[in-house]
Amino acid sequence: MEQFYLPIKHLHLSLVAFSVLFFIIRAGLMFANKSIHQLRWAKMTSRIADTFLLASALTLCVIIGQYPFVDHWVTEKVVCIIAYIILAYIALYRATTTKTRILTSIGAVGWVLIAAKLAILKQALILG
Repeated sequence: MEQFYLPIKHLHLSLVAFSVLFFIIRAGLMFANKSIHQLRWAKMTSRIADTFLLASALTLCVIIGQYPFVDHWVTEKVVCIIAYIILAYIALYRATTTKTRILTSIGAVGWVLIAAKLAILKQALILG
């Protein structure tokens, strides 16, 4: 199983980059008052990418033998990703004011950056 670590890690990192970049593009279109970000293909592309992202993350957990609720840094990373998903959803679909859209968009990207820091350092910030 270890021989799959690098290819799956690279797939995972590519999916992270795609997911965040696609969110930023959709948020930019939202701020430009373009309805393209609300089209079905945009929503489905985002959901499909995020599903594969989750699958690659779970596969990496199995390969490295570290799991949420067992290893603190993985638990914190999961919390960060959940916060990203919630804030991105609020920014794209529920926020009614420009201020709320800006703050939730920035917050979503911020949570991804914290998750990236956790992934690089493999050291919990709060639970550690």
